[in-house]
Amino acid sequence: MKNRFFFFVAALFLCSACASRNQGFVVRGSFPGLQDSMVVMLRCMENESCSVVTQGVVRDGAFELRGVVRTPMYCELLFSNQDIVSRPEDVKVGNIFLFLDNSELTLKVPHLDSMSFTSLFMAETAEVKDYLKGSPLQQEFYEYRKALLPLNLVAQKASDSLTMMSLRENCYTPEEYNRLFDEQYPQKQAAEAAIDAAKMEFVRAHPRSLLTLYIAETLLKTPFTRAPEEVEELTRVVGQIEDTVRRPYILKIADITRTLCKGAVYKDVELINTTGEKVKLSQFVHPDRYTLVDFWASWCGPCRWAIPKVEQLYKRYGDDRLAVVSVSLDKKREDWEKALKQENMPWTQLGVDGNDMLVTVSRAYHITRIPRLLLIAPDGRVVFSGHDVNALRLTVEKLL
Repeated sequence: MKNRFFFFVAALFLCSACASRNQGFVVRGSFPGLQDSMVVMLRCMENESCSVVTQGVVRDGAFELRGVVRTPMYCELLFSNQDIVSRPEDVKVGNIFLFLDNSELTLKVPHLDSMSFTSLFMAETAEVKDYLKGSPLQQEFYEYRKALLPLNLVAQKASDSLTMMSLRENCYTPEEYNRLFDEQYPQKQAAEAAIDAAKMEFVRAHPRSLLTLYIAETLLKTPFTRAPEEVEELTRVVGQIEDTVRRPYILKIADITRTLCKGAVYKDVELINTTGEKVKLSQFVHPDRYTLVDFWASWCGPCRWAIPKVEQLYKRYGDDRLAVVSVSLDKKREDWEKALKQENMPWTQLGVDGNDMLVTVSRAYHITRIPRLLLIAPDGRVVFSGHDVNALRLTVEKLL
């Protein structure tokens, strides 16, 4: 799964040494604060390793980066003097995010100090400063970011509030915590729904934009949340955009999302039980009750933290109303067995046997992080998919 994504990211760009000066991109700038020999780097923000697209150094108070991308991509332009200063207090790091295409861009800032460093995690809630000039696509990217900024700030505030409450959970009684969560979580849901709607609105308003391809990709990647008609709408839009790299990749994602759309039936996968026998998930999904499937691993802290809350649901509703199946994604059987003894979970325990089975299960449900909690209705439809056990509790309470 990771290898396939790696090859896609590799296809996004070619190294600057291979670039044609006539058909690639140019990113240049000269402004106060730049120090000769300071490193200037372009990094792709679409993979975990933040692959370097190209880099150079400041000479005579200016920099110029050249290269070629096969399709526009989300990048970071990073400045650092770390290699040319001796004292930690003299280190300066600044960055700016951009949507890079094969055009000429000029960075115009009052001073290097006006470019603070923003982590990728906080990029969507950072002030948008349109310092890069020259590309219509970059200007479109700035307009998109500005339109979503107030919505992202609301969502971040709601998320931070829930996070802080979670960190202080031992300060509340279980009843108090549940009540506060039930009051605040709908605010987070509403904020996220507003962001989702704004993205769909942008896609509809810019059906030919290469930026729309990137946005459509983010909309299609979350399983069991996109309505079937929305998947088809996004697929139609993507299919009309002229692009030979990202478009076919997104169309493949859309094919997967069709089977993982809102209200889709769960996928049967092969697993093993605690004695090593091969079994099917369908053997433990019952037509007369809801079934909770918890994908977890022994090394995953949030997974272990969620187990007591899953047990509360199991005991509250009973196996005759809510069957629970835990599926360990541990690669080492001994790690799984050790965790089972420690947690002593009184419900069905299944796991994966080897990397091939792990990859198959992960691909079937597009699992990119755990815990991954699935609630399956008696008719086989997935009615909840997420990572938050408290959000799961809300859904279970509504349904049962």
